[in-house]
Amino acid sequence: MQNNWNEIKKYQQEKDERFQQSLFKDQIQNIDSTIQDISNNPDYVKVILICTFTNETIATKEKIICSENDCQIIEKDDVVGKEQKQQKQNNKIFLIVQKKKLSPIQKGYILKVLNYQSLITLKNQMQQNYPYVQLMEYFFKLSKIKNNYEELIKQIHQMDTKHLYGLLISSLVFQDTQIEEAIFELFLQNINLENAIKLLLITVQYESKKQHYFYKLIKHLYYFSKGLLKETYDNQLQKIVQNGMKQKQLQVEKPNFIKLITQIHIFKINSTILYPLFKQQETYLFQYYKPLREKKQFTVYRNLDCPEGREQSDFPHLYYLKNKENQTILVAIQYEIKGDILIFQENQEKLIKYDDNYLGLIEFKNQGKEFIVYDDGYPEYMENSFPQWVGRKKRRMLIFDYFSEKRYDKPRLFDVKCYNINTNQYDEIITKEPQYDESKGSFTLKLSNIAITPSTRNFVLQKKGENNNIDQEIYLCHGKQNRHTFNLDLHEGISVFQGFCISIVSICSKGIYE
Repeated sequence: MQNNWNEIKKYQQEKDERFQQSLFKDQIQNIDSTIQDISNNPDYVKVILICTFTNETIATKEKIICSENDCQIIEKDDVVGKEQKQQKQNNKIFLIVQKKKLSPIQKGYILKVLNYQSLITLKNQMQQNYPYVQLMEYFFKLSKIKNNYEELIKQIHQMDTKHLYGLLISSLVFQDTQIEEAIFELFLQNINLENAIKLLLITVQYESKKQHYFYKLIKHLYYFSKGLLKETYDNQLQKIVQNGMKQKQLQVEKPNFIKLITQIHIFKINSTILYPLFKQQETYLFQYYKPLREKKQFTVYRNLDCPEGREQSDFPHLYYLKNKENQTILVAIQYEIKGDILIFQENQEKLIKYDDNYLGLIEFKNQGKEFIVYDDGYPEYMENSFPQWVGRKKRRMLIFDYFSEKRYDKPRLFDVKCYNINTNQYDEIITKEPQYDESKGSFTLKLSNIAITPSTRNFVLQKKGENNNIDQEIYLCHGKQNRHTFNLDLHEGISVFQGFCISIVSICSKGIYE
């Protein structure tokens, strides 16, 4: 049996080699090239290749059927080369190249490149290259006037949409940011859903800096179409909605496919092309969600300024997490006493759930005795409504449970299940028991210098163990400085996002549990 396997493996390898050779064998008989300067552009030239080649060699690979007890080769004949030699064809192929890259463009070099292209590819080049060359020449003409912005816009406005996309691709290929920005500005003036999808695909394919923006735009369109994003905070998002976007226009064909339905066409897009963008976004958010590797010190501020029209209430509450340099790291907003608390990367004019800066929320449970903290993501019940790589399900980052009654002479005790995104597991942490000091007639807790004011909001969170009186690994220390300011020390094992949420819960929970 082993000998049969070895023979088949060797036979298969030889067949593969002959198969590869047969695809490119004797396709190109002759090749000549001429070089022409492109008018009005000193940096580029047009290379015209005249190729004489035969029809494509047709190769058929054998099939091998293997079972546990036997190996059988089907279609044992050698690879068959079927060349139709009725006629030879001359074809012109156009290449636009920079002059500084001319040195390798020799006859042998071009022949080597073309030998690894099939006849079908060459025929497609024949059919498509002439309009492509025209577009390149027009692009080079625009590059001569790009510093005259008014004239550039005037010329671009004269182009139809199809050629405008081609011109955008040209600007991305040659990295001309001025022409690129001018075309994007024109597209974004009256953008609709179909154009947004096309721009996403183009910017991803040609690695434009705007690919991140269009990725987020499509992601937010999904949120909006599913009723999760209640307001159109982005100008382009608002334009797309106003330009007739319908809820069922954007659908999930399969987990990895986006289906766009328009009046004329149905587009099916493999969303795996968005995977690099998805991973880049996840990597960026990792800085907030990942457990710290060293101790860091922060300050949490609460702002109770009464907004206009809310004189009868001190809500909304705003919470700010600031570092030692007094830079704002995170922002949270609580609109009402038992409402969700939304967490954002930075302060902005509108704090809207699921916008660009949204990181997650704190949800009240069981009359304020429990809290669940979620990160950014769509709800679990909508998993089949979102394609992969456009977003992900939200995760429970913290499960927060008060297990002691509310008292004003002793800190309330609670435990927390803290999700670790490195291990995909929950670490159980718990408040350290304060010790009663008879000489002072009060409970005491060692908190270094971070607790300036006595408060039930002074606490230490440590790893849960069999005996809570024994010192365990410290995750977090929280101490009150004054009425609206709290010191927060985060240790290894907990993230900035999680630490900020724990601080907010401890501050806002006054009066919730009765």
